[in-house]
Amino acid sequence: MINLMYIVLTAMLALNVSAEILNAFNTIDESMKESSEIVGHSNQQIYAALEAQAEAYSRFEPYREKAAEARLLAKTFYNYIESIKTNIVEAGGGLDEKGLVVRKTDKDIPTRMLVNEGQGNELKEKVDLARTDLIALLDEDDQTLLADAIPLKIKEVPADSDKKDWAQYTFQQMPIAAVLPILSKFQQDIRISETVLLNYFLGKTGVGISKPDAYIPIISMEKSYLTKGENFTGEISLSAYSSTADNIAVWVDGQSLLVENGKAVYTKRISSTGTKEHKMKVELTNPITGEVESFERTFSYEVGAKSVVVSADKMNVLYVGVDNPLSIVVAGIPSATMRVEATGTQIEKKSSSQYIAKPRRVGNAKITVSGEGLRPVVFDYRVKRIPDPVVKLGNKIGGRINAAEMKVQQGLIPVLEAFDFDARCKIVEFEVARVPKNSDALVTMNSGGRFTGRAANIIKQAHRNDTYFFDAIKVKCPGDDASRKISGLIFRIK
Repeated sequence: MINLMYIVLTAMLALNVSAEILNAFNTIDESMKESSEIVGHSNQQIYAALEAQAEAYSRFEPYREKAAEARLLAKTFYNYIESIKTNIVEAGGGLDEKGLVVRKTDKDIPTRMLVNEGQGNELKEKVDLARTDLIALLDEDDQTLLADAIPLKIKEVPADSDKKDWAQYTFQQMPIAAVLPILSKFQQDIRISETVLLNYFLGKTGVGISKPDAYIPIISMEKSYLTKGENFTGEISLSAYSSTADNIAVWVDGQSLLVENGKAVYTKRISSTGTKEHKMKVELTNPITGEVESFERTFSYEVGAKSVVVSADKMNVLYVGVDNPLSIVVAGIPSATMRVEATGTQIEKKSSSQYIAKPRRVGNAKITVSGEGLRPVVFDYRVKRIPDPVVKLGNKIGGRINAAEMKVQQGLIPVLEAFDFDARCKIVEFEVARVPKNSDALVTMNSGGRFTGRAANIIKQAHRNDTYFFDAIKVKCPGDDASRKISGLIFRIK
């Protein structure tokens, strides 16, 4: 039982780590939303300046029209993403009093909607189409030059991935709390892409870009849950930035990073588990005044180790002849890749974490759990037969009994005391003997547990001072190949 308690405690610790990770996902999502709002406000200011130029000089009207088309494309795409997020949140039970999705750990909803129902690949097509339409608004000579500055794009699935498409690689078995920041990142990308085009069209009018009224450093992480040995990769940028800007400097934990296209990429190899925290600093030099503004923020992420927990729900052994419920919990790997194999017992999956073991013979059993990136872990179990039942006459196991009570008894009953499984043993046969005080003994064999034939007649002859013996009792329990002998009972009639 001590071993079982340790296993359960390990499972609880694994679940606690997951809760902290999910809270980190929510923090990232809120940061993305805040950043998108700031970028949207900046875009309104740039478009207002472009409208003013078009009103003053009619030759700039074509650029205003293209800017308006870019804004409409961005708004349509942003709202499309928002509708996907809304549907996921509603399917996940809505928001609680803290503004968090009620079923934020649910992986089936994103997998069903974005993978199985095809919305993920539809999203990919929408991203590619929006990017193509935005680039098409640029002058032909500038399209190649500015294409890299538009962040709205789909990253290629790694060649060594076993996922069949981008949607499966990105969303399969991802909890709701992790999917929402990914979708928010696309909303942020479309607004930054809108910024690139608005700055381009305004630049065509010969007007310098005015300084946005607010900045916020952001980090976009490829993965927020990592395991030992993986690389942490995050893109750090200053919201409402210019892709051609050369006036931004970035540091993480005092280390200066290379800034390209207005952003820096921070990479760190993970060598231990636990919460990792880093301090980010971004400096922006005003190109007009030369004034340097500094922005700082701390970001963190959780690193866990791939682990497996297997526990018997009722005892730390398996019993022959009954269903043995098992809970198998794996942390740190996609549940779809988990494999459970057994020797010495059959094993049947009932739900995502519930299994039934059905051993056929006494001995030992092994349960092996493996998965993506996880070496097989083997758990050894002892397999026992069901313990001997206690045979009773009514509710008695011997002693004194009056004649009237003896005469109404129907038979012997085998009882599995203190045994938690739903199992019943059956009496095969037994010998019954009545020994009167001053007469010869009456002896007979009875088949089954219920008194029949001569045995029933002997029971009905009960008289004061008689002694009854129930011997040679044989019972058979689930999983038994042969019957087992149980200790007899003795009763004195009073």
